[in-house]
Amino acid sequence: MRFSIKGEGQIRRSLETRDRAEAESKAMEVWADAKHRAKLGLRSQAKRFADVAQEFLDHTAQAVARGERNKSQAHNWALKVNRYLVEFFGDRDIDAIGQREITRYLEWRRNYWISGPGQNVEQIAYQRGGRTVRRRVPPQLRRPPSPATQRHEAVAIKALFRQAAEWGYVQPSAIPHINVPRVIAKPRPSFEASEFTRLEAAALARLEEEFLHPSVRRDRLILYCYIKVAAFSGMRPTELKNLNWGDILDYRERRQLPLRDRDIRIRARGKAKSRTFVAMEVVLPVLDMLWSDWVRLHGGDPADKDPVFATTTGARLGSVKTALNGLLAATGLAVDHNGVRRTSYSFRHFYISQQIIAGVDVFLLARNCGTSVEMIDKWYADVKLERMSKELRPEWKRLGGEN
Repeated sequence: MRFSIKGEGQIRRSLETRDRAEAESKAMEVWADAKHRAKLGLRSQAKRFADVAQEFLDHTAQAVARGERNKSQAHNWALKVNRYLVEFFGDRDIDAIGQREITRYLEWRRNYWISGPGQNVEQIAYQRGGRTVRRRVPPQLRRPPSPATQRHEAVAIKALFRQAAEWGYVQPSAIPHINVPRVIAKPRPSFEASEFTRLEAAALARLEEEFLHPSVRRDRLILYCYIKVAAFSGMRPTELKNLNWGDILDYRERRQLPLRDRDIRIRARGKAKSRTFVAMEVVLPVLDMLWSDWVRLHGGDPADKDPVFATTTGARLGSVKTALNGLLAATGLAVDHNGVRRTSYSFRHFYISQQIIAGVDVFLLARNCGTSVEMIDKWYADVKLERMSKELRPEWKRLGGEN
């Protein structure tokens, strides 16, 4: 049969029979169903979930190419959609998926790596640089997803169904409502001032050891500088990775001046946003060390687009994770007092904590760090109490009246 629906053009459909009477009967049913769906604002023919999911991921990739969506978020969505959602809903018509099916999916997802399809999977395959790479399933997957993970995946599910509704594959009322556990605010793994002093001293001592191979000494130099810049600027690890010499405003022009006549403002670029902020002046001599290292290796000054944290070839340094973990373990600082493992992000938490304790206005601090007052209040409430210690110990008037 062949018919037209406004907004969809001409549609051809096989009735899968050679009997004319049966074909005419089926044609009337198809026509009536298509008209009914059109009145509901739906496409004339239901689409498989897997097809809509691929269309959604293609649409998201195009948004990334146009600079309208975060690349990292789109990548994570693709992983979640292909591994979990397509595996569960696959060939089902997307407009037949209701709240009950979503609820069943969420339970299936919580048990995926424990008693579900992933329990016997030993390796995960993914694409990197155009080739397939395999790695062992990390131990942390062998437990229910954290509340934060569940929230991130809920965002992806809603985004997919919301886009499907805009395309007319489902009604807006079909966008699922997902209840996920609340993320409990816990203090971020930071450093006490004495702990950071110990870590900094150890990093410097390891750098100054005698008889070190030049490559080892340089690795330790980079780690020492990374720690100092991170701890006294509050930059996120991604921002540090993306940092170019041109992002340190006026540094090149004022580099030869005495430290007292220099200032430091940095243009930080993260995954999707950028900001210009003020760092502590102690960062300046550390940057001078990194500049001199570049000149030593390459025989000339770095260009504005060259990375501040670079390999010996001048390429952008990917991570200091291995070197940092070794230093943290050697100094007994791998975990904080709550047993939470410290990472390169801990230096940002140290910076924010120290600024709060020093009495820096929380609004200015939030603007400088590219976050919100609400987030600082949520994650650093215990530090704020420390800052308010004097206010919490007022001089009480004599109880019971004067003697």
